[in-house]
Amino acid sequence: MTDALCELLCTCARGTGLALAHELKALGAVDVVDEGSVVVARGGLDLVARANVFLRTASRVLLVLQRFDGVATPDDLIDALSRVPFEERLDGKGTFCVDVHLDNVPWNNSLYAAQRTKDVVVDRLRALGRGRPTVDTQRPHVRFVLSWRGSRAVLSIDTSGDALHKRGYRAGVEGRAPLRETLAAAILALGHADVERPFLDPCCGTGTLAIEQAWRALRRAPGRDRRFGFERWSHRPPALDRALALARTEARDLERANLPAPVHASDWHPEALDAVTRCVEQAGLQDHVVLERVDARRAAMPGERPVVCANLPFGERLAPQRLQLEGFHRTLGDRMTEIDGARVLFFSAAPDARWWLDLDRRSAGKPRRWSLFAGELPAQLYRWDMSSRAPRVEDAG
Repeated sequence: MTDALCELLCTCARGTGLALAHELKALGAVDVVDEGSVVVARGGLDLVARANVFLRTASRVLLVLQRFDGVATPDDLIDALSRVPFEERLDGKGTFCVDVHLDNVPWNNSLYAAQRTKDVVVDRLRALGRGRPTVDTQRPHVRFVLSWRGSRAVLSIDTSGDALHKRGYRAGVEGRAPLRETLAAAILALGHADVERPFLDPCCGTGTLAIEQAWRALRRAPGRDRRFGFERWSHRPPALDRALALARTEARDLERANLPAPVHASDWHPEALDAVTRCVEQAGLQDHVVLERVDARRAAMPGERPVVCANLPFGERLAPQRLQLEGFHRTLGDRMTEIDGARVLFFSAAPDARWWLDLDRRSAGKPRRWSLFAGELPAQLYRWDMSSRAPRVEDAG
């Protein structure tokens, strides 16, 4: 690598690019462009390390190696790839794999495309007398990512390793976490969940929203203590190791010892409380997050003008009858109108959630809405700011 700006492709959940772009700009990235589920950015070599350590909403950080234009046929692509100096990233002693993403191109099988690309890598290294690297799809030293869309292709290298949503506090409850950590962080960022205000998730499940809010409030960098894919590269510049060490030091220096406002999480289901208790402890937040078993519609507020944020159930944790689901939303909406000056952030995949809650006409100011996804299901994030009976300075954002 040289002192020239690096180009990064930071992937994210669909609809959350705005939050990720804001994070990248705050880290000093330039030429930031939101392309949907990918945000493109440029920066110095230190941005590779800082992005992995500090980004809350990114799934992976990819470093662009080369772009190819005018790629009309598979032969065009193979010819272009054969000229890539893979030997600068890999040798015969290392392991590697290739992930391929295809869109509107002659190939329609990504596994076949990955195999052809692997052959190019191996053939080039063998021709140069560098040995034959081994393919390892589980934990490779180097993961190449090839994206071919239309007549353009991009070859990148994954710098993150394990996906960045794996914060390390989910052990033992992986199958009970419908909301990914990166999506939860994006919900909080898009909805302006002010960390200086009390926070409550009354339908906490495994506690993802409350944990992410607490980490935001404590300025805890999500990648502070984890290892990244680029640390396994045998051909990495020393400057990258120095940048990572500095980023980790910066993360520790920025961290707060105490929350500026209380963070509460509650749920009615005993198994959910067991799961959230475990996650909160594994996140190191047992002295910061208050947990309670209580019906969401009866949860006590943790302070004045709170942020109430929840991933609302849409059938899987309530009886499947539509009337029960509708009744839960209507009474929850009524409860929100009783909370003076609350900022209400509700995420839901239920198509009728907005109308059942009936908060549009009862909130102060114009409601906000963002189109996101809950897995593969279309979902919405809603924000309402409830009326305040006491004079106050209006919140920004």
